[in-house]
Amino acid sequence: AGFGDPTGGGAVQIDAAAAHAAALTRVAAVIQGGYQEGPAFVPGAPAAAVPPPAAVGPTKVVLLRNMVDPDEVDADLESEISEECTKYGKVEQVVIAQMDEGGKAVVKILVAFAETESAAKAVDALDKRYFGGKIVRASCYPLDKFEAKDYTA
Repeated sequence: AGFGDPTGGGAVQIDAAAAHAAALTRVAAVIQGGYQEGPAFVPGAPAAAVPPPAAVGPTKVVLLRNMVDPDEVDADLESEISEECTKYGKVEQVVIAQMDEGGKAVVKILVAFAETESAAKAVDALDKRYFGGKIVRASCYPLDKFEAKDYTA
């Protein structure tokens, strides 16, 4: 049913497959480093408000910060991230953690790889990439905290 369709009451239906494809394209683009929306990067300008990740030695878990806002999390995000991160190696688990940090709602995406080398490749490829007008911050995440389901680090 669409505009002017007497059976649909004029409602517009969104094709779920098209919406999924668009979201997957955005995720693929950030991984490839080509998705930019919003203000252009200006050399010497201050970086996004997200602080740089704390230094953690190599682990098989990657933390992605500043990739999506809480209102952008949907049922397909986990599978989209998993599918795209397989470019770096076997993905064992993806966790989407929504929490409050300093009075602000944030989304942390944690990707557990089978191998530490795969996680290192993902960090190298994803850190400081633009996605949806934001700079993604990628870093290794402490394995012990991930296994304890502590996503506050």
